[in-house]
Amino acid sequence: MKILVAVDGSAYTQKALTYLTTNRSLFGQGSDLVLVNVATGLPANVTRHVTKDVVDGYYADEAAKVLDPVKKYLDAQGITGYAVQLRHGYAPEEIVAAAKDVGAGLIVMGTHGHGMFGRALMGSVATKVIAESPVSVLLVK
Repeated sequence: MKILVAVDGSAYTQKALTYLTTNRSLFGQGSDLVLVNVATGLPANVTRHVTKDVVDGYYADEAAKVLDPVKKYLDAQGITGYAVQLRHGYAPEEIVAAAKDVGAGLIVMGTHGHGMFGRALMGSVATKVIAESPVSVLLVK
């Protein structure tokens, strides 16, 4: 089974990764991990004034800030066979699209756990992913 892991560089991402690596047996032998990082898209009034190389460089730099520590952690846990998806745009939509694109059977993500009141005020990437995902979503708090 392919497991898509949404990573954003937060402490909640680390909790999700720790849960996955601590409970490997729950996910079966040969589960493939796919890490997805979604950068917020740059506004058009910015991108029209710079070259595509500058924009691509920005997205690559932002992704590296998030993914380098994740890769280091996974490598330390003996997990080296994973794929990486870099996306930019609206995080919930991109996470669900990535899961569909790679044929994931599960999405794993950390959550802040704000509760109903916090979600009503701020929204929640996790809530939106759950609502739109065609596959199961495991939230780690």
